[in-house]
Amino acid sequence: MTIRNILSKAVFRGKNPPFEADDSVRSHLLERVELWQNIYDGESPWRYARKGGLDGGYRRVRSVSAAKALCSELSALCFSQQMDLRFSDEKTAEFVRGVLQDNAFWSCFPLFLEKMFALGGGVIKVYCEGEKIRLDYVQAQGFIPTQYDEKGVYGGTIFSSSSKDGEDYLLAETHSRTDSGFVVKNRLFKRFKNGDYKEVELSELYPDLEAETAINGLQKPLFVYFRPACSGSGVLGSSVFAHAADTLESLDIVFDSLQREFILGKKRIIVPTSALRGEYGRDGKLHKYFDEQDEVYQAFSPDDKEELKIYDNSAQLRVSEHIEALEQLLDLLCMQTGLSAGSLSYHSSTASTATEVVARNDKTFRTKTAHQQLIREGLLQVLENIVLLAAATGKLPCKAAEDKPVITFPDSVSRDNSSKIDNAVKLLNAGVIDKNKALAEIYGLSDSEIQTKEEEENV
Repeated sequence: MTIRNILSKAVFRGKNPPFEADDSVRSHLLERVELWQNIYDGESPWRYARKGGLDGGYRRVRSVSAAKALCSELSALCFSQQMDLRFSDEKTAEFVRGVLQDNAFWSCFPLFLEKMFALGGGVIKVYCEGEKIRLDYVQAQGFIPTQYDEKGVYGGTIFSSSSKDGEDYLLAETHSRTDSGFVVKNRLFKRFKNGDYKEVELSELYPDLEAETAINGLQKPLFVYFRPACSGSGVLGSSVFAHAADTLESLDIVFDSLQREFILGKKRIIVPTSALRGEYGRDGKLHKYFDEQDEVYQAFSPDDKEELKIYDNSAQLRVSEHIEALEQLLDLLCMQTGLSAGSLSYHSSTASTATEVVARNDKTFRTKTAHQQLIREGLLQVLENIVLLAAATGKLPCKAAEDKPVITFPDSVSRDNSSKIDNAVKLLNAGVIDKNKALAEIYGLSDSEIQTKEEEENV
């Protein structure tokens, strides 16, 4: 189901809509997210062009898929290697690593990031399924924010579709913050023959699912809203290519022209009419053709030499001009999305480590660092939710919920060991950070680990 259908009240025939989205959210989802989704999927507004002639109709413009390539590049740049996560208690760390492994986090999260960069947002929900703790990776078109402020999104409706016995269902799971905690409401909608969704009992598809669950004392939701670090995007986020649509259109136009250059510029040979042969087809019509395999001697008059010549009338292909235009447009796209020129070039390899990135382009490094900062904050909340549910269900001791995780990207903000140490020392001498924070920056230690280290040194 599309965003437009979900936001259309006519789709649902129940008394109460399954969401309470305000006008700004509707505008964001309908006018922006839907457009970004179409561009990412190759269904952009410029995907068709008119053919020649009065009744030529339309043809599909060939696409270079630059939007998808950009988001894939940013995802690999920000999360190309496994992250290091630490807790004060190693048993807690091992449990969390096991949950991530069971939920295919290392393979699913890069794909989630790619769509997050494209659509401007995404949600990871932590929940219990039997004895297991699960992660649900929700794309922007499957989530409607209902409660948010300048600090972030803390309430919303998550939509998930499913089928049973040939019937289509839509589950609306609404998370709302109250004065005492959070409330999770579940409502099930069934699609009927006329296309409308009508609310049905949860037991029809989910017999063990509660219609409403109140979690008193919960300080934050069990879902985490991720968004890219795009300036002026607001709390709901913005696609990384939101302001580069014209450049993406130009890239497709040039790529389409390059392909048509080969189609229209095929080799063309002009031959005299006397060199054509004719055969009658099954339709009874005479079809003429030139047999390039004919090596039989032909008799002709000496006066007909010029008329019997075969001419090559092929056009010269303008490949280099198209390639140069594509390179220039890719560099322009890099500039608009915070990358250094050449980052998306198909003639040069992309830097894979932080040291290589810094050596080649500082702009890419700064953009990467900004995105990773928000990604790290979101992942910390996901890990805290995992520990919180584990403690609530008895899989971990209650005190584990107070343990704060530490995340370090192996190829992240640190440029190299020497520059990392030098930067931490400069900040310490300037009074910007204290000794414990400097040790945390250098060694990636938590506060409890730093305290233990100091006690060992004193002994």
